[in-house]
Amino acid sequence: HKVLLTGTPLQNNLEELFYLLNFLVPEKFTDLQSFLDDFAVISKEDQVKKLHDLLGAHMLRRLKADVLKGMKGKVEMIVRTGLTAMQKKYYKFVLTRNYEALKVKSGTSLTNVLMELKKICNHPYLNDKCSESAARLPNNAFEGSELTANCGKLLLMQKMLKKLKEQGHRVLIFSQMTKLLDLLEDYLEYEQYKYERIDGSVTGSIRQQAIDRFNKPGSESFIFLLSTRAGGLGINLVAADTVIIYDSDWNPTVDQQAMDRCHRLGQTKQVTVYRLVTKGTVEERILRRARQKSDIQAMVITGKLVSKKADQSGDTLQGSEVVSLLLDD
Repeated sequence: HKVLLTGTPLQNNLEELFYLLNFLVPEKFTDLQSFLDDFAVISKEDQVKKLHDLLGAHMLRRLKADVLKGMKGKVEMIVRTGLTAMQKKYYKFVLTRNYEALKVKSGTSLTNVLMELKKICNHPYLNDKCSESAARLPNNAFEGSELTANCGKLLLMQKMLKKLKEQGHRVLIFSQMTKLLDLLEDYLEYEQYKYERIDGSVTGSIRQQAIDRFNKPGSESFIFLLSTRAGGLGINLVAADTVIIYDSDWNPTVDQQAMDRCHRLGQTKQVTVYRLVTKGTVEERILRRARQKSDIQAMVITGKLVSKKADQSGDTLQGSEVVSLLLDD
């Protein structure tokens, strides 16, 4: 026999699935093009059933709910925010390739426009030209009020964290960018929130000490900052019950694994996930692309199209829970 043990049987497309099946049963799955033609429109019910019948003999799936019967669920909500005046200016500079304003040599192409746009959505100070003129404290940290006022996500998160703190929640904040975590550290120092941090540069022993401090009963640490792909999947941070995905990954599985660092064995509370998205920007495109991947995986494995309902509802936070979270006293 051949066995594949994986948490992500499908990440991007059906071609990946074919090669896994070809590895397992090469005499049965021989023709890639024929396989793709057979399931060209995976949203059709008859094709989904046909694919499930095909996979039934080759796939065993175990969910957390099958093992942890009493574990509470996880709720994910998308919170849209806007760009500040500074962000709009620099976002336009990137789109129009204004090299001088962006501190890029004349004639040099912006090789990764998408990444530059993501930086501006996360915080304009991630652009060197913008950060040069920013107000700083004697210790070289960014001045907190301007740091917050110039970023739509931080303005929103300021209100969220105030309410979450009052309500006794503890929070994990994930970002792909370690430089953004540096900015968030300056912000948390400004707000006087106690926190821990893990990114790719943190070694094993120091990492475990930070985890132990956060999980310790009676810990004063309110927030844990993490880079999305750092720290290892085995991290257990069940002391937190709230996750903020500051910026989304192209691969939805990466964000899923990030959320699950507090939604795992030992968690006694319902986990709430807030995904921050800047409306009218490239971030919405990234979210749509990630959802397409999630839809393919959901259709293949469970037969359910999970994001269609969210899309039909506008995918925006409107409920009373959000109102209570964001409104001031």
